Amino acid sequence: MSLFNVNVSIINRFCDNFKDNFSNTQFHAFTMLPYAMLKDYKRLNLSSLAKELPINYQALQYFLADAHWDYESLNATRINLLRKQRTTGFSKNGVLAIDDTGPLKPYAKKTEGVSYQYCPVLKEKAYCNVAVVSCYANAVKHVPLNLRFYKTEAEFICGKNDPDFKSKLDLAMELIEEAISSEIQFSHIVFDSWYASCDMIDFIETKSKKFISEVKSDRRLLVENPVSKKEAWIRTDELVKLIKKYLWHKARMVEYNGKLVPVYTLKVKVKDYRAKLKAFCIMGKWSPEDDKSCHILITDDLSLDHKKAASLYRLRWGIEHAFQELKDSFYFDHYQVRHKEKIMRYWMLCLLVWTLIYWIRQNAYLYKTISCNASTCNDYKRAILTLIEFSSYAALRKNDALRTEYFASIKSQRFKNSCYN
Repeated sequence: MSLFNVNVSIINRFCDNFKDNFSNTQFHAFTMLPYAMLKDYKRLNLSSLAKELPINYQALQYFLADAHWDYESLNATRINLLRKQRTTGFSKNGVLAIDDTGPLKPYAKKTEGVSYQYCPVLKEKAYCNVAVVSCYANAVKHVPLNLRFYKTEAEFICGKNDPDFKSKLDLAMELIEEAISSEIQFSHIVFDSWYASCDMIDFIETKSKKFISEVKSDRRLLVENPVSKKEAWIRTDELVKLIKKYLWHKARMVEYNGKLVPVYTLKVKVKDYRAKLKAFCIMGKWSPEDDKSCHILITDDLSLDHKKAASLYRLRWGIEHAFQELKDSFYFDHYQVRHKEKIMRYWMLCLLVWTLIYWIRQNAYLYKTISCNASTCNDYKRAILTLIEFSSYAALRKNDALRTEYFASIKSQRFKNSCYN
């Protein structure tokens, strides 16, 4: 059923927070999009959206592609809305997670940013777009904050030396700096082994922040050799073997996924970084699907113990949950536009609709309107869609012109009357 003059106060109230980001005409198109994007589609595109909305395809395309509105300002308004409410705000018991995601685009090789590169989804190279993302996460919530559009060096005239080229590390640092300047509260910055470079560690130190990261199995750490008792550069996979052979009795236990996992703590140094770091050798899998039997975390927070370090790093999975929700429920990878500006606008609108669900859930607005036992993101989406369909049906019954147009192809007056009543 198409959407006719839908009027759900919860959605309208959320959209009103963004009124200053648009002209009156733009705001009308903007307020319609959350309604349409909450519906279920096999494949979301402009045509399917336009069929659900009381605006035509050309007007919708103009709004998304050519109208003058700034997606960065829109996102800043979104973050400010979340920050100023206690139920949706940020606190120091959470972390800032950094990671990248890559919508597969095997048949869109002319799309800006699409190239044969490492795809985070497949864990191997494929034709895809890549976005570097920041996310706030604590034990009970995860909130995507912002993202940056990544283009490989091959797309720049001078490659890596081009002044406009930015690596994933550069984009990650921008996101960290933005989170700090936006006064997002968090205790640590967490990221996987790919981002654990000395440049990143140095940058975090200049911002007076702490980090926790995993390190690759082939990375060398400066540690005291348990056999020679002298400092030596040892690969992390070799270090694990030495710990199991000579230092196993000094390991401590931490509960992870319902199991007790041995953890050994030691002081280390990494190449090109002057200060000592703390390392935690966690000798167990993150999950049954994990292909590694051991993980080594490093941190510049020397006050952390093994339990706290493991629990904080576990919060990094919040960004993975956010990626899954954006793709499964909010069509994050369904865009059919080619240029960076348009893709970024689409991604920001996906973040906005995700935020609508989160805002409703955290403030318990839904329970004042409808009886439901929603728990997951999809549960809330379906419950809100029920309100939208009721509103649309009510508008259709009350509007003779809409009703006549909608039933124009129906010959049976008897059937029409049964629908009206």
